[in-house]
Order: sequence, then structure tokens, then C-alpha cells
Amino acid sequence: MWFCTADGKINRPLYEETPLDWVTHETFATKDHVYFNILGWQDRLRKQISGIARINIRTNDVELMGQVEMDQDRAAKEGGLNGRGFWHCNASRDGKWSVGDTFAGNIWLINNETGRKHRPVTDTKMSPDHAHPYFSADGKRILFQSGHLSDGKRLQLMMVHILDYFY
Repeated sequence: MWFCTADGKINRPLYEETPLDWVTHETFATKDHVYFNILGWQDRLRKQISGIARINIRTNDVELMGQVEMDQDRAAKEGGLNGRGFWHCNASRDGKWSVGDTFAGNIWLINNETGRKHRPVTDTKMSPDHAHPYFSADGKRILFQSGHLSDGKRLQLMMVHILDYFY
């Protein structure tokens, strides 16, 4: 994962993957942090940490925000999946929340201060694409796409207000 300023004066590796890392779906969330996912769904990828991580672009400090085991993620167990399940991630601009979708089509919200996880959305029917959760500018809603209402034939944009559940 590389970092480059708009004027091109800084162009450097931001996070250097090891042979056991599979880094994907990077996203700027705050002025200081890039969030990304280190996949953990294959046996070989479970030899070190995985999950939603963030890196401080000024200090290079890396923090693991959280991960969910697939056997804890409803529907994943029914589908015979095992391992660790975050796929895409995002974070609120204030840095308080992380959000990720899983291989089972669920969306998990993580309180970055406590590490506590909540599952406000299940069964998004990630077909023909994935949920790709994203926070509203004020950090009070999560926007995502879902094929749930059409049984995966087409996607709808949906939103959940996290104020109702977690503030």
C-alpha cells in the first residue's frame, strides 16, 4: 500500500505487506488515518493478525480495530465457511467507529474506543456485488448496497441509522 501527496513531493510505501498479508480495500477515513482490511479467510492467512486495521499516515503506527470469526457471523456457518470474515471497511470521520462487511453478507460496526462489535445489518445478499458500507459525513448513518429485497438480482442502496442503536 502506497501513499502519495497530490503535489507528488511524498511518494512512499505506507504499509508493507508480509508474505502472509492480503491487504485490500484501503480507504481514507480521517485526515490522519487510512483504514484497510487484512484478509483472513484462508488457512495460510490466519498465521498472523487479520481484520480491519488503520495506519496513521504521519507516524506509521498501525492498529487492529477488530475482526469477526466466521462461525460467529450468522449465515457463514450455514454456508460451510470458516476463518475470519471482514471484506470491505470504512470509518467515521471522527474516528469513533469502524464498519465492515463480511463474506456472509452481514455488516458489523466496531466502537474504536472500546472494541465492542455490533451487527446492525444481516443478510445483504452480496450479489451481484458486495455491501461496501460507508459512513455519512456526520457519522450517524451507514450507507450500503444490498440485493436482499430482490434476492440478489439487483442492488438497492440502503441506510441504517446507528443513533437508534448505539449512542
